[in-house]
Amino acid sequence: MDAFKHFFKPFWLAVQFFTRWPTPQYASVSSEEMGRSLAWLPLVGLFIGLVLWALASLQAWWSDPVVALIILLAWVWSTGGLHIDGAADFADAWLGSCGDKTRALEIMKDSRIGTGGGVAIGLILLAKWVLLTELLQTEWLVLLVLIPFWARIGSLALMITTPYASQNGMAETMFRHLNRKIVWLWLVIALGLMIAQAPGLVLIVLAWFWVRWLLIRHLGGMNGDGAGLMTEVLEISALLILSASLIH
Repeated sequence: MDAFKHFFKPFWLAVQFFTRWPTPQYASVSSEEMGRSLAWLPLVGLFIGLVLWALASLQAWWSDPVVALIILLAWVWSTGGLHIDGAADFADAWLGSCGDKTRALEIMKDSRIGTGGGVAIGLILLAKWVLLTELLQTEWLVLLVLIPFWARIGSLALMITTPYASQNGMAETMFRHLNRKIVWLWLVIALGLMIAQAPGLVLIVLAWFWVRWLLIRHLGGMNGDGAGLMTEVLEISALLILSASLIH
């Protein structure tokens, strides 16, 4: 049992760090192991998507807006709001830095949420609830399984293609040990699934480049909060495309 537990240690560390789900506990964790755990992030996203899709079956008892709310609550709880927090931190930095990259990074380290962050959180939750309500009325609902999966692959792609904006942070330490070959493999899988299941979703690549541009312009590169922002933007973009039925 212990051998099984340690063989899957990077996977369990990914679940432990990026979700609120129960996991095995380890006496010690190295920075290399945390970096290796990042390669499992898309699989964590896939499991989150499966939970969300399963909850959609509640349509048999409740209206679409209520079911969308339940799905959203499960979505936020599963991640502990980790990625939303990153988006909120970036919004505060964008509003408060006045173009000063050093100041922007200082603001992002502040644990307090400002006006920009509060507005960002509200808009993200509202957008997801509205778009989930729309998606529940379409034939594309099963693709809800893949939305968190695709978004996390986009976040990993950001890590291997963008310079780091800050040094000595937890995310930077993890990034140094990320297996880039596995990330490229995930990218091939993600694009293959999009082309096979929903070609229109390739449009989220535009959102990916936009977020990357924002991070480089305002921060000088990416950091952990930037990865969270990317995840949220890609999830919302995928929901928007599916809800608008652009994949026809």
